[in-house]
Amino acid sequence: MSGGIQIRRAGREDIIQMAIFLNNCWKSAYRHMISPDYLDTMSVIGRFRGLSKRFDDGVSVFTMMFDGEELIGAAIYGKSFTEEYEKDGEISAIYLHENYIGKGYGNRLFMHAEQDLSGMGFACFVLEVLTDNTRAIRFYLSHGYEQVADRSIRLGQTDYPLYVMRKKRTE
Repeated sequence: MSGGIQIRRAGREDIIQMAIFLNNCWKSAYRHMISPDYLDTMSVIGRFRGLSKRFDDGVSVFTMMFDGEELIGAAIYGKSFTEEYEKDGEISAIYLHENYIGKGYGNRLFMHAEQDLSGMGFACFVLEVLTDNTRAIRFYLSHGYEQVADRSIRLGQTDYPLYVMRKKRTE
């Protein structure tokens, strides 16, 4: 936690670094929420392929946050994939290295994503969050999001409940 903090858009050449980072963040953030069996099956190659396709489709922006040379955060956002909210901008991923959580870096990355989505012309933002992820839910509530729907996601053999949260852009 020494160098200057920088946020920049990721290029195609950054996708492998993001895949590794996101896999590590998932395993850390969800270790008490998602089955260890599922987390153990996650592969960097699988995530790399998924991210590469999404990057190449051009519907999402990939953003990276660095402290000096160290990748400490990543966000993926763009046009919503969430049913009923297709006209909204969606923050589909936002993760920080666990050593940077609770120190304001998440606010900075999150606000960057929202400003970018506003610049793309989206009037509302939507995201999905596991209902067990109380820390993230508090974070989103503090940024003006409200729960608007309940859903679930199947990971492996298990369905996990989600909240759909939404916010209107503030001018």
